[in-house]
Amino acid sequence: MAMQTAETSQLATQLDRRVARLTQLLRASVRSRSGVAALLTLRRLDDLGPLRVTDLAAAELVAQPTMTGIVRRLEQDGLVVRTPDPLDARAARIALTDAGRDELATVRAQRAAVLQARLDRLDDDARAALAAAIEPLDDLLSL
Repeated sequence: MAMQTAETSQLATQLDRRVARLTQLLRASVRSRSGVAALLTLRRLDDLGPLRVTDLAAAELVAQPTMTGIVRRLEQDGLVVRTPDPLDARAARIALTDAGRDELATVRAQRAAVLQARLDRLDDDARAALAAAIEPLDDLLSL
């Protein structure tokens, strides 16, 4: 069991380093009119649907005033809109607009193109190994 723990620890460290480097590569390669925090917020809204600012802040691990500023900028850019909260008439939920979905789709396509260019330079075996890792990565993310 101790060997498995050491191997698992080493794998965790290796995965962490590669995920961080991949994230840095994609952030540096793709420019958007929105910043990283704004794009993460758009992604969260796309994944979960309309959310209150407090819920967005908690999900993105930022203070509520920080998220309020991010949402304000996204509203000014027409990427999100405030909608009434069906459970609390005093509150609002933040929802993606069509322009927000388009912005997110553009960034995702650019990121995919960066990855595709790198994948095209790998041999078939390396691409197959990465393809085989997709399902275990999905399993890891769903835990």
